[in-house]
Amino acid sequence: MRWSVAILLVLFIALPIPRAFAAGAKPYFLVATPQMGDPIFGGSVIMMIPTIDAPLLAGVIVNKPTTTSPQEVFPHFPALKNGPNSAYFGGPVDNGQAIVALRASHPPAKALHVFDDVYVSADADTIAQIIKDNTDGTNLRIFLGRAQWLNEQLHTEIMAGAWYVMPADAAQVFDADPTHLWRKLVDQGELQEVRFVLPF
Repeated sequence: MRWSVAILLVLFIALPIPRAFAAGAKPYFLVATPQMGDPIFGGSVIMMIPTIDAPLLAGVIVNKPTTTSPQEVFPHFPALKNGPNSAYFGGPVDNGQAIVALRASHPPAKALHVFDDVYVSADADTIAQIIKDNTDGTNLRIFLGRAQWLNEQLHTEIMAGAWYVMPADAAQVFDADPTHLWRKLVDQGELQEVRFVLPF
């Protein structure tokens, strides 16, 4: 019975996923379900981000800090030396490429708006300017690599019960201790399964 409810919920939440993360689309997290068997994505919370390639959906894993320091990623910025955050494992695609996420009241030039006051960039010049202008490490995240799917591929994974689709939250992206975020969101997802009632 529990699996039938879960499958119905997956069908329900899979429908609103945009074919591309475009302006006006509702921001969302992908949260790996406990049934996720992939060793890379197991236990992951992924913030979906804009892409310029319409057939692709992309995101960064926000809850897996690495042992790499920000200054190791950007050695020419000594201000990062004493920053409170490690770089994060963003995903297996282009794992050597840095993506910076910033929470800011004013849009950084050339950065992509994700949702609310959250912006991202993978452009080297834009990242350099963001780091120069923002010394508060609590509002800055450095991700190494990204996750990426074809639209149909992601839908198939969701239908198979690999992911919860949940509203994105800026405070959770920049949580001071994100290692507990997955368990918290999984508990919410399981609670939704229990409470889910068909609207007809």
